[in-house]
Amino acid sequence: MVGFLSFRFSALSFLQVFGTVIAIGLFLIYLLSISALPALMTLIPPKRLPIDKASKIEIGPIARSLGRLSMQPLRVGIIAVILLIPMFVGFQQLEVGFEQRDQFDPNIEVVADFIMLSDEFQSSRSPLYVVYDGDVLSSEGRESWNMTMDAIAASPDVTGVPNGLWDLIQESRVEYSILDDIMLNIDSGQEQAWADLADWLLVNETGRQISSALLHSNGKQTLISFQATTLDWQATVDLNDRIEQILSEVEQDIPDEGSLRVSGRSLINAQTTSDVAASSIQSTALVAIVILVMLVSIHSYRQRNIGQGLARGIVSWIPLMMVVCWVYGIMGFTGYNINPQTVTIGALSLGLGVDYAVHFTTRLEEEVEHNPRGNQQEWVEKASATTGRAMFGAALTTAGGFAVLNLSALLPLRLFGQAFVVAITLALLSSLILLPAFYTKFLAMDAEKYLEEE
Repeated sequence: MVGFLSFRFSALSFLQVFGTVIAIGLFLIYLLSISALPALMTLIPPKRLPIDKASKIEIGPIARSLGRLSMQPLRVGIIAVILLIPMFVGFQQLEVGFEQRDQFDPNIEVVADFIMLSDEFQSSRSPLYVVYDGDVLSSEGRESWNMTMDAIAASPDVTGVPNGLWDLIQESRVEYSILDDIMLNIDSGQEQAWADLADWLLVNETGRQISSALLHSNGKQTLISFQATTLDWQATVDLNDRIEQILSEVEQDIPDEGSLRVSGRSLINAQTTSDVAASSIQSTALVAIVILVMLVSIHSYRQRNIGQGLARGIVSWIPLMMVVCWVYGIMGFTGYNINPQTVTIGALSLGLGVDYAVHFTTRLEEEVEHNPRGNQQEWVEKASATTGRAMFGAALTTAGGFAVLNLSALLPLRLFGQAFVVAITLALLSSLILLPAFYTKFLAMDAEKYLEEE
């Protein structure tokens, strides 16, 4: 629930809704599992089994292999660290992608044509805009508009010629003689001509049809459109910063009290992409901290000792963080981008892994309590043959459910399904392989304690 609720930090509203709804659903599933499910199971007569058969535990070859591996904690730790090195390299290659074209399959011919046209024949897939708030239909407003146009046109980032309201008025003078007369009066210094211009552009039906795309109905806001290279989200964010710097300098010199700001679809997408990257780190870090606190609290309560709880909680937490590093590293190596779908993988990997970590460590401690004279291999074998099998079944069904997303026509959903299968597999392997080896010292301490009590 905490993992899904962390999506509330995302800049994307659909992720916020998605995380909240899933968290509520998980809570309801938990309530039904401990209330309605036991009641419904009483309707089905239980199968009668001999007690010796019902309690028989068959230890298979996989459980034996896990038991032997847990006897070599140093070797397991070294292998885990070695695997982290290439994953760190892959993490450095991980990129954030939030382009519209990433939502489609490039293997489809029409999609490939769209990408080619977008990259080769357009500097940006939609215009960018400078929004001017002020009395544009005045001599001061016109001068401010001209200063803004000159500053934008002089920018090396801008391609082509910027276009705005006064360009449209100049072009329309040829077709509409009344507009030409008004502009001649303005050029000759007649103040009444400004009111006539405002009346024609805002009230007259013909004038309003011409100006509606660039001039607000109150005459206090207009747009200047321009093109710039915005093919990369980070380049677009940097471009936004440079344009805003230019506009802030112009604002200091314009004769009226108008304000300037930049906007456009490309800038919105770029800023959203930047927020997605930030929220990914924020949500994963928050979930990691909350899970660490939960693990420490669980172990402290079970051991009735805060120091033991802290140590066991941290040891249980370390393999989970390794899973996050492995997942992001694999994504980087395989060319996956962090997009609105895969941004959730880090938090979900922790949310899935903590279940396995709690279940398996609890079972290990119970095996030690049941047989304190045994050894590490025996405890891990029995835990793997019982709780380990249940964890494998749960992971298999969950991974299978998300694997269905590979049938989706949307590429990001397919990538999300694939990344989720990898994440849940790594979370399971981490709990079955890394955790028992790291937990060796604590199991030995428990065995010694139980023997002393005898």
